[in-house]
Amino acid sequence: DAPEPQKRIYRVVMLENAYLQVLILPELGGRIWQVIHKPSDSAMFYQNSVIKPSPWGPLDQLGWYGLGGIEWNLPVNEHGYDWGTPWGVRAFVDEDGAAVAEIATPDDGRYLAVTVTVTLPPGAAYFTIEPRIRNISDQALQFDYWHTAMLAPGPANRPSADLRFIVPGEAVRIHSTGDPALPGPGGVIPWPDYAGRDLSRLGEWDQYVGFFEYPAAHGPFVGVYEPAADVGAVRVFPADVAQGSKVFGLGWGDALVSEYFTDNASAYVELHGGLAPTFTERAQLTAGGSVGWEERWYPVTGIGEFVAADRAGALSADAGEGVVRLAFYAVEQFAGRLSVKAGGREVMRRAVAAGPETPYRTTLPLELVEGAGPITVMIEDGTGAVVLAYTMEQE
Repeated sequence: DAPEPQKRIYRVVMLENAYLQVLILPELGGRIWQVIHKPSDSAMFYQNSVIKPSPWGPLDQLGWYGLGGIEWNLPVNEHGYDWGTPWGVRAFVDEDGAAVAEIATPDDGRYLAVTVTVTLPPGAAYFTIEPRIRNISDQALQFDYWHTAMLAPGPANRPSADLRFIVPGEAVRIHSTGDPALPGPGGVIPWPDYAGRDLSRLGEWDQYVGFFEYPAAHGPFVGVYEPAADVGAVRVFPADVAQGSKVFGLGWGDALVSEYFTDNASAYVELHGGLAPTFTERAQLTAGGSVGWEERWYPVTGIGEFVAADRAGALSADAGEGVVRLAFYAVEQFAGRLSVKAGGREVMRRAVAAGPETPYRTTLPLELVEGAGPITVMIEDGTGAVVLAYTMEQE
């Protein structure tokens, strides 16, 4: 007979403002466990209801736990060794009113020390993560550092067939897959269309797939969007430092079953970010050296599938039924302008007021731009500086 499940209470550290609630689990790798977008009452990350060893992860750890949220993976690739280790967490309110948590590896004699600073500014619907990796030994070290986000945006706690992976590059390198119609590990394929399949849509997948952006992370963003709930997640990062961007999904037509990692029908997809472009390349630090960077993460909702994102927010743009539909989700209260050019000629300029509770939406008659060449959409702030731009080709 199977043993009865055991219950245990874990400490939760919470950061909160008017728009977001960020939950951190110190005893389970110091992971960000969940982020709630208050205006839409939607969850950003996958949330496992049990702690169950899976068949994956380093063999000598007897099974990685697919708990959800964002975990910090080091000093080896995949899920590292620290996803289940208690980390130190110190939470405080900064001078500017930001809620901050400093998450740190334990002081246990290791040569590689990591601190991840999570900051939730007041009045903002984003949070930043700032990894700082230090070599505290007296010799050079080679190592892997990745963080992995397990995502299932919306109330279902399971992605739909229509979930979209929004990756801005043009090619990807396969890491692993069970799909015989795709190249094996190391194979490079165009993104997102391959052999008549749109691989940006989860429902076009058969078995599991993991891939890296090729030849390295494109930047400045990557994300997912769940049309069934009209919510998604965005990672904005400096690709010149954090050169690794990886996507993983369990598959669809013949997916890996949920029983591997949970006791219900929940499921997830993953976004990984790391220092090196792939798992076969390693980072290096000299004795006493350190490396760090800052990323901005945020949930996005109410604009449909976005096509571009940056620190200010996310933009959607698509044409159909005689109009070009445009929408902008702002991570803070925003006042500026939207302009549209077709073939180098400005065809629209409108004032924009948007915020985490009130995305901006508008339409443009397709006849104004049809046949005029590429359409460029720009969002400008109150000073006239462009904070987000996207160019769409006309068929």
